Amino acid sequence: MKQTMIVISDYIEGAPVVASVRYAGLMKHFMEQYRLIVVNDRKYGPAPSRFAAVNYKYDTPSSTFTQTMVGGEPSGRGIKQLIEGVLRNKWTITAWRNYKYSSYAFRRMNIRLFRELDACLEQNEVSAVFLTIPDVYGLYIIDHIKRKAPGIPVVIEIRDIINHNIGEGQPRQAYRRAERMIPRLADAIVAVSQGIRQHYEIGQERPSIRLIRNGYDEEPFQNCVYQRISDNVRELTVAHIGSIYKGRNIHALIEGLQLFHERTGIRIKLKVAGLLDQQAARDLSNVNMTGDGVTVEIVGSVKHEAAASLLKEADVAVTLTHTKGSDYAIPGKTFEYIGACKPILAVTADRELVELVHGRYGICAGHHRDSVADGLADLIAREFDFSGRSAFSRTNQAEQLLAMIGEHIRGATQKRVKRV
Repeated sequence: MKQTMIVISDYIEGAPVVASVRYAGLMKHFMEQYRLIVVNDRKYGPAPSRFAAVNYKYDTPSSTFTQTMVGGEPSGRGIKQLIEGVLRNKWTITAWRNYKYSSYAFRRMNIRLFRELDACLEQNEVSAVFLTIPDVYGLYIIDHIKRKAPGIPVVIEIRDIINHNIGEGQPRQAYRRAERMIPRLADAIVAVSQGIRQHYEIGQERPSIRLIRNGYDEEPFQNCVYQRISDNVRELTVAHIGSIYKGRNIHALIEGLQLFHERTGIRIKLKVAGLLDQQAARDLSNVNMTGDGVTVEIVGSVKHEAAASLLKEADVAVTLTHTKGSDYAIPGKTFEYIGACKPILAVTADRELVELVHGRYGICAGHHRDSVADGLADLIAREFDFSGRSAFSRTNQAEQLLAMIGEHIRGATQKRVKRV
């Protein structure tokens, strides 16, 4: 009979985002070994997960301060937009978000959930809990479980640090409190990047931390092979898989592509399989798009299969990160790009992304048009080797996670036997 594991996640399968695809890929492997009880954010998966024997939902606050994601054109400026503009200042947003991300607000909204979890722990012999974050809400759920059943081993996977400064109005007070919970609640931490690992390797008493990088689902990309771009190419299709938000500077990317066209005469078709937030939509509308040298198509949210097809049809895959740079998360789409054997143009200041991609799977460029144009020219002049891409497969990632979880289950079992 399979042991039971609780999995706590923001997304579940079905949403057109990398986090959802990633969840589904891991759960296919998890359910081979465990009976799964899933807890997830209702906003990111209201229907029951097909991987779960039982699926509980938690609720989170929302407000007008949440960025609106659009298909490409900024919305009109009516009275509502003017009011939002007045209210959307750093101090108001910070105050709201400190409340939104507080354990007090979460517990008030989820009284029923905690009752369901109490009954679940009484009725099931739970062998382990696996939490994947950067959301703070899962930590509040783990805190409740640990109080009720302190002997259950908890493995926390951190996809990005919680206390970040990307964007304005971040609730630093709530973030700091949440981060202080991690060493108390976790028996082990999985970091998906070396930067995240280093961020949480602090203090004398801390849980073990292991680096297990993200991966790509093999199925859509199993027949992909790398094809060098021809020296005589006259048109390039460039694909960006995922939404563009929080200052990822699509303006500089497009101007760089335009400069590349001016220099080479090579036409560019940029296709974005995702949405734009308000800032990105404004940036796009402010770019001079006269002429046919560069065309932009915002495809919008599509299922993963459609996004994978678009990626496989492209010549180059592009990723944009925040202009401030980060030493922590590597965008999940990067591994999809590697799986598809597509040379990557990464417009980034992220140290770890540069170390992974530059010269190996593509070229990294800065957030200004000359660097983008130079980077693309360098990319099409080079040849890349994707023969070792299986190291980043979802299967490899899942096997490492399952081995780690199994170690802690066995350790907890041995402790119980010794006490008896």
